[in-house]
Amino acid sequence: MSREENNEIVMIESPYSGDIDRNVRYLQLAMLETGGIYNQLPYASHSYMTQHPLHKNYFVCDYNPKWDVLTRDKAINMSQRMRNRCDKTVFYTDLGWSSGMKAALQFCKDNGLPYEERKLDGTRLAEKFQFCRKEFSDAILSGKEYIGMLEE
Repeated sequence: MSREENNEIVMIESPYSGDIDRNVRYLQLAMLETGGIYNQLPYASHSYMTQHPLHKNYFVCDYNPKWDVLTRDKAINMSQRMRNRCDKTVFYTDLGWSSGMKAALQFCKDNGLPYEERKLDGTRLAEKFQFCRKEFSDAILSGKEYIGMLEE
């Protein structure tokens, strides 16, 4: 293994509910940073356990039982079991702490699992990845309009 390789598997925690589109894009940036900047292997259950192949936006709505296939509680339980297999949990907190993130932090503390808190570094992402403009990261973080940037 070269010095630049890192086989650490880290569970990524970030907000999901609320502005789901923005939060999912933020999660994508966090996972890109984790893999591309920190050379860690990111795992985020809310990047795939929330997807539904028939829902028009491909995300399960917390507030509509029609799309609650796995159930939120079962998905969280599966995530907690996976957390034990990860080297640590990384909380991306630019958008605050959701109730799920707070529960994950308590789980880490109660079980003596390592964790750290991070803020997204849009400048480093833009320097390393040509497609990842800092203006996009800034818009996601500030809540400004970003949809127009997706087609550029």
